[in-house]
Amino acid sequence: MFYDGSVITSAGCPSTKDMVGRGGDLVSCEAELTREVPNLFEAMNKAATEVNHYKGQLSEAQERHRQNLDQWSRLYENLRVEYGSSIDRAKPYFDAVQALDAASHKVQKAVREFSAAVSHHSQAKEELRRIEERLAYGAHKMSLNQQQQDGLSKATVNVLRCQQERDRSEQEYARALRECQEVQKTVETRRAQIGHAVIARATPCFRRLQQHQLTLVTEQARIAALEERVRSCKGAYSSSMRELDRISCAVHSLREAASDSQALCSVASVTVKCIEEAPPEVTQVTREEHRPEMTSTPPELVDNDEMFIKSRVHEMFRTAPPDPVDDSPFS
Repeated sequence: MFYDGSVITSAGCPSTKDMVGRGGDLVSCEAELTREVPNLFEAMNKAATEVNHYKGQLSEAQERHRQNLDQWSRLYENLRVEYGSSIDRAKPYFDAVQALDAASHKVQKAVREFSAAVSHHSQAKEELRRIEERLAYGAHKMSLNQQQQDGLSKATVNVLRCQQERDRSEQEYARALRECQEVQKTVETRRAQIGHAVIARATPCFRRLQQHQLTLVTEQARIAALEERVRSCKGAYSSSMRELDRISCAVHSLREAASDSQALCSVASVTVKCIEEAPPEVTQVTREEHRPEMTSTPPELVDNDEMFIKSRVHEMFRTAPPDPVDDSPFS
C-alpha cells in the first residue's frame, strides 16, 4: 500500500482517476486501506503493556543493583579496616587476576567458534567434492542442466563463505590468545612486585569482594537486557503509530480527491444543461453569465458527503490505544 500525496494505490484498489463518479470503488478502497487498523491497535496495546511490564522489572533490577553496590562499598571499607594497607597494596594484583580470568573465558569462546568454523568448512568442502564427482560421472554424455548448475554454484559459494568464517575465527582466536598472554605477564609482574605474603593475607578479603562483584556484573547484564527490551517495545509502538497516521492521511487524501471529482462532475453536468437550454445565438453569452453558478457544488451533495466522511472517520478511529502508564514510549 503506497501513498504519494496525490494518488492512493493498493492491491486491488483503483487510483483516484479511476474512481471519479464511482462511489462503490471509494468504499472498497477505504476498506482496503483501513484493513490493518485493528491489528495496528492491537499491536500498540501489546507494545504499551510490554513497555510497562519491562519498565517495572527494570526499576526492580536497578534498585537491586544499587543495594548490591552499597553493600559492596560497605564491605570494602570494613575489610580495609580489618586488613589495613594490605588490601590497597594487593589490589593491583587481584585486578590483574580478574582481567586474566576474563581473557581466559574469551580465549575459550574463540576456540569453540574456531573449531565450529573448521568443522563447517570441512563439511562444505566434502559436499562440494561429492557434487563434483557426481556431475563428472557421465559428463561426456550430457551437459549440466540448470538445477545441477545451481547446486554446484551454491556449494562453491558455501565453501568460500565457510572459509572466510574460518579465517575470521582463526584471527579472533589469535588475538584473544595474545591478549591473554599479555595479561598473564602482568599478573606475574604484579605478584613479584607485591610479594607472596601480602597476597596470601589479602586473598580471603578479595574472594569475598569478587563474589559481590559477580553479583553486580550479573545485575548489570540483566539491566542492559531489560533496557534493550524496553527500546524494542517502544520502537514497535512508534512504528504502529506512524502506520496509523499514514493510513489516516491516505484515507483523508482519498476522500478529498473523490469529493473534488464529484464536484467537477456536478459542474460539468450543469454546464451541459445550460448549453442545451440556451438559444444558439446567445450560447456563448449564457455560458459566461452562468459561470459563477457552475463553480459551486450543490449544497445537498456537500452535506451528504461530509456526513458520510464524518461517520466513517468516527467508526474507524473512535478508539485509540492506551498510552503506557507512567511514562510514554516516546519519552
